[in-house]
Amino acid sequence: MRRVLTLSCVTLAVALTLAGCYGRKLVNVPNTVDQTQAEIRALRKGQEDTNRLLRELQARTDENGAFLRELKADTGSLFDELLQRIQVLEGKTDDTAYRFERLSEKVDDVRYTTPGPPRVAGDSLAAGGDSVAVGFADARKAYTNAYTDMTTGNYDLALMGFEEFLRNYPDSELSDNAQYWIGECHYAREEYQPAYDAFKRVLDVYPEGDKIPSALLKTGYCALALGKNKEGRAFLEELVAKYPLSDEARLAEEKLGALSR
Repeated sequence: MRRVLTLSCVTLAVALTLAGCYGRKLVNVPNTVDQTQAEIRALRKGQEDTNRLLRELQARTDENGAFLRELKADTGSLFDELLQRIQVLEGKTDDTAYRFERLSEKVDDVRYTTPGPPRVAGDSLAAGGDSVAVGFADARKAYTNAYTDMTTGNYDLALMGFEEFLRNYPDSELSDNAQYWIGECHYAREEYQPAYDAFKRVLDVYPEGDKIPSALLKTGYCALALGKNKEGRAFLEELVAKYPLSDEARLAEEKLGALSR
């Protein structure tokens, strides 16, 4: 009987233990659901935060893209302005060189028109000298008229004047100058092929003339303008090598430096 009572007690204890465990599980079910819902809400909030950050990132990307496009446009405008300033400076440099050439022309004119010895009556040599002086005067007038037309922008008249001068006075001391100014007339009108031909003729026909440095410079410029970069560089390099102390050589070095950048 005692054993039966003991077994009954044990059975009752086990039953109570199992009931307690099951009860706790049932009590925990609502807690587990609430926790899951909380986690879902947290995930949704995290997703919303992520989406918001993505939208902000997209907005910043668009803003940066607009800024970069604006910066590129500003940089392009700045580059164009800088290029224009460089071209203006180059123009001023060329103008300065041109004025030096004009001064050289005036010196040549003075040298060319220096009067000879006075005429002596009955002196046949003096009479011959007078004839030569008349020829000098005519040549000087033809040259000066053409030069004046060129400096005032009348390039058509200047071209005709210099060409007529060369036909009438091919062996004049100013023949190389006249040929050079023919090239300058074409160059001023951006007629680079005839300008190239005229400057090249100075190099070929008057290799000992005082216009060789200027002709080398402008022949190089014309070749570059015509797309003959290798030939243009060759003329400029020849100028620097043969006349390193000249103003034209300095201009050539600047141009070569610009081509190398």
